Parts: sequence; C-alpha cells; structure tokens
Amino acid sequence: MKLWLLDTDVIIDLIRLKVFDKLATLHEINAASTVIDEVRYYIRDGVQVPIPFRREYVDTGIVSEVSAEPEELAEVLDHIPEHQRSVIHGGELESMAVLVRRDDLVFCSCDAATIRALPFLDLSERGISVEKLLKTSGLTQSSFEDRHKEAYFRSNLDIGKRNRLDRLFFTKPAPY
Repeated sequence: MKLWLLDTDVIIDLIRLKVFDKLATLHEINAASTVIDEVRYYIRDGVQVPIPFRREYVDTGIVSEVSAEPEELAEVLDHIPEHQRSVIHGGELESMAVLVRRDDLVFCSCDAATIRALPFLDLSERGISVEKLLKTSGLTQSSFEDRHKEAYFRSNLDIGKRNRLDRLFFTKPAPY
C-alpha cells in the first residue's frame, strides 16, 4: 500500500508504539515536508526521547518526502469552512493538498480536526485508522488509545460528512 502519514502525531505514535519500522517494510511510506520537519521527539516516562526522523527515515529513502505548491494549499483552504481552518496546522494542510493531487495514496491520521475536514475535499474513502492499518498489515497491538481506534476515526469522519452536508444545504443557494 502507498501509505500517506498525514500528521506528526501519527508518525510519532507509530514510532512510540514500536511498529513504524515494521510498517516501513510492508508499505511505501510518504509524508509531507512540513510534517517531517515537525517530528522531533516523544515523551516516555517523563523523559523526552529524540527522534532523528529525517536522518533515519527520509535521508535513507525509507520515507518519501513530498511537498505541496502554494496554489495547492490555497485550493484546499478554499474548500474547508473558515471555522475549521484555525484548528488545522501547516503540516496537515500540506498533507491534504498532496492527497488531493495524488489519488494513489491511502492516508492514516489520528487528528480529529483533520479527519473532519477530509469530506470537504472528497477524501473520505481513502482514509484508515491506526487500528485498521495495523490489523491489515498483520501487526498486533495489545491496546490502543482512543484516537487510534477505528470507531474514533469513523465517528470523526461522520461528523465531517454531516458538516459538509449542512454547508451544502444551508449555506449555498439552491441551483436553478
């Protein structure tokens, strides 16, 4: 699978859960430049654990780095409602712009705001939760945080779909 890791949190969580390296052997992993630059460390037992992500994964070719053009970012912003734009970070915005351009990628995210924005870009059907990604990859995990679960992903996607329908029916005049 051509896997798109949409945000910093999902990359850090997969590294922290010690499944990132295995996923990298099973899938072609891609990430946005902005997201890659944000992956710096995670906290374990109150101690900051550094992640030399660019050096260990990008520079070695394990993860492919992809960038979006300013016009692509502007197009994504045009589709996302104003009230949602403020909760979407730069890396997530760049990721969504690349997803619009590249229809060969399956994305994984655990960020509620980003997942809720995806229906506005017609990207709902190309997403996968951390839980489902690990299961389809044949990897087991004894427990998941709520944000990694399939139910969390689907719930936020459903909220985004309802918000999109509300916007279509209640903020735009009906065509004649």
